[in-house]
Amino acid sequence: MKLVSYNIQYGFGGDGRYDLSRAARIVAGADIIALQEVERHWQRSNFDDQPELLSRLLPEHHWVYGPAFDMDASERRDGRLVNRRRQFGTMLLSKLPIVWSRLHALPMRRTQRPLNTRNAALECMIRTPAGPVRGL
Repeated sequence: MKLVSYNIQYGFGGDGRYDLSRAARIVAGADIIALQEVERHWQRSNFDDQPELLSRLLPEHHWVYGPAFDMDASERRDGRLVNRRRQFGTMLLSKLPIVWSRLHALPMRRTQRPLNTRNAALECMIRTPAGPVRGL
């Protein structure tokens, strides 16, 4: 079984270009993929829903997303409210079924800045032929 852990840095490569498909190609051969710095609806990543896009780029994987940070990103379009959450967190993808998951909030870091993003650990149980595998 091949396990990969990769910080996608919001989808930006070392060249400073945003390309989520490049990150997906890097991890594509793994059975279990743990991704960090995955976000939803942020300006820097074209307001993309990265978990949804990554699930399409890696369609043979089950997936779960654990947002450690969540805020309102709703907007009005044509007089209609579009309810949306701006999130930041981790994602686990597995070729085998993910039986359950839960998010563990980690302690906040001290900061002077008004926006203090929280980190979290995503715990999952994966059903394998040898029995369940649980990891954090």
